[in-house]
Amino acid sequence: MSAIESLMETELVDASIGETVASVANRMAENKVGALLVRDGDKLCGIFSERDLVQRVVGEGRDPYATNIEEVMTGDVASADVASTVKDVLEIFRDRGIRHLPITRDGKPAGILSTRDFLSYLVDGLEKFISEAKYNEAIEEGADPYDHIGGSYGR
Repeated sequence: MSAIESLMETELVDASIGETVASVANRMAENKVGALLVRDGDKLCGIFSERDLVQRVVGEGRDPYATNIEEVMTGDVASADVASTVKDVLEIFRDRGIRHLPITRDGKPAGILSTRDFLSYLVDGLEKFISEAKYNEAIEEGADPYDHIGGSYGR
């Protein structure tokens, strides 16, 4: 399993073309998600996020009960395959300025990855790397990094 595949959310909360913004926004609130995929059958048509709600619905004074989701969703959707590298995904987040990235398998939606989950993964990896580097440095200097745990081992 790739790193991206292990990070993505696979329990997708999605919307269908033709739904109103109000019903989609309620579903987002009920499921505590900041974005969801908009589909037409198995086809990914767009993504709808809190940012879209604020800018394109509230900001433009649209009626959420009368506005269809396809009118205000982000239609130019960036996505990444489950086999994408961490570096590739980071570049997509950075270059596109997005916070939610659809993940696909064989061209079909398989999950969604948030920058929050992605950054948590990167920070955990960095902390592990730093801890291992400190441990190895102490070993090279002849010290036992865990000596404080069990005492002096008879010294």
